[in-house]
Amino acid sequence: MAGTLQWNAGSSVTWRLFFVAGWRSYLALFRWLRPSAFIPTVIGVPVVQLIWAVHLGRYLGAYPSDYYVVGNALHACAMAGLFAPAHSIQGERYGGTLTALLATPANRAVMFGGRVLPAVVTGAFTSAVMLALGSALGWVHIAPGSLPLLALTLLVTALSCSACGLVVGAIGLRTREATFLANVVLYSMMLLCGVNIPFSWLPGWLAALGHAMPMSQGIEAARRVLSGADGVPGLLGWELLKAAVLVGLALYLLRVLERGSRANASLDDV
Repeated sequence: MAGTLQWNAGSSVTWRLFFVAGWRSYLALFRWLRPSAFIPTVIGVPVVQLIWAVHLGRYLGAYPSDYYVVGNALHACAMAGLFAPAHSIQGERYGGTLTALLATPANRAVMFGGRVLPAVVTGAFTSAVMLALGSALGWVHIAPGSLPLLALTLLVTALSCSACGLVVGAIGLRTREATFLANVVLYSMMLLCGVNIPFSWLPGWLAALGHAMPMSQGIEAARRVLSGADGVPGLLGWELLKAAVLVGLALYLLRVLERGSRANASLDDV
């Protein structure tokens, strides 16, 4: 029955729930987007990671600088994509508002799906800033003609990472370790998804796991866009497929774990 009243209330209420409620929940993560909280978290950490990776790569002499710029620039979208949806659900639990939120007749797919959109936009923006920084420092060349396809690649990659973050947030309905899990996934992506370490250097089973994780095809697509190679649409198609699977898994987990939390009275257990 959850969601029936929401759909019957009309499309205007549904869209308001998706956009407005999702945006306000995202604002609350950064104290209503005060620059003092937003910029160090979303921009500062990826900048340090990017500069460190490029200089380490130069020291080792394994790959050109643009390899590390592209990998770490796209990995930057994983931070917003993983933590924003996860914390928007976990934060409701810590704040004591999750019970009231789940008592509403609002459609769960609309209510929680709206919390993914701001993370997608922020993640793609962060990756774009990192690529612009790499270009300004002369570490990577971005042809003007490649910008539209590159922008699409950033959005698709950010969507895939944000869908994974929604899965982490769904698990947060029953556990207090959503932040720890998001960190594990974030650094697993750094090691296994071709950010700094090529798949050919990994054992076969780790390489297969890396290919199945979000972001891996997006990074390869971005590298092909900048080099002018073919095969970008196919890679983006795989990334979109992973995003769709993760969103479906997240919505399923939200439904199942919500029912289990109600039955065990564990929604307020923080």
